Amino acid sequence: MTKQYLKHRCLIAPPDMTDDFFSHTVIYIARHDDDGAQGIIVNRPTGLQIKELLTDLEIEADHVHPHEVLQGGPLRPEAGFVLHTGQPTWHSSIAIGENICITTSKDILDAIAHNEGVGRYQIALGYASWEKNQLENEIARGDWLICDSDMDLIFNLPYGERWDAAYRKIGIDRTWLSSEIGHA
Repeated sequence: MTKQYLKHRCLIAPPDMTDDFFSHTVIYIARHDDDGAQGIIVNRPTGLQIKELLTDLEIEADHVHPHEVLQGGPLRPEAGFVLHTGQPTWHSSIAIGENICITTSKDILDAIAHNEGVGRYQIALGYASWEKNQLENEIARGDWLICDSDMDLIFNLPYGERWDAAYRKIGIDRTWLSSEIGHA
């Protein structure tokens, strides 16, 4: 049987997930191969505005859109990751899907600050990672559901709507699910 890699798809936390960090999250998978997987949480805002982050990095950000920085995951929360549309034209860009890249270099932040060259984007601090076979084992245990990614889920929907939208993508109305089934 060939292994199914989940790059450019999303993980959805089940309603009864007990891990507080990942509870109610949608994670975009940026890398998945024989060595493991890495992803960015796309629905957990930090409360920090992108303009504030850029100003802290001494980048003038008068033209930036009023978006929040995301909490991308528990690993390297001091590191910034830009998930964006377009091609991998920046210093450290990696193409993930047909029109989605992840970039970690400062040159893209300068472009974002001046509203140049980057269509849709999310800036996240930190990322999630799984060792070899760890993600596959978690999925087999029912720790995650999987859905296809799309531009709305990653970039457009309000953060608070992305978890329910991911469930709708797999044909489930999450409000019907309950961790209390059988405990009437």
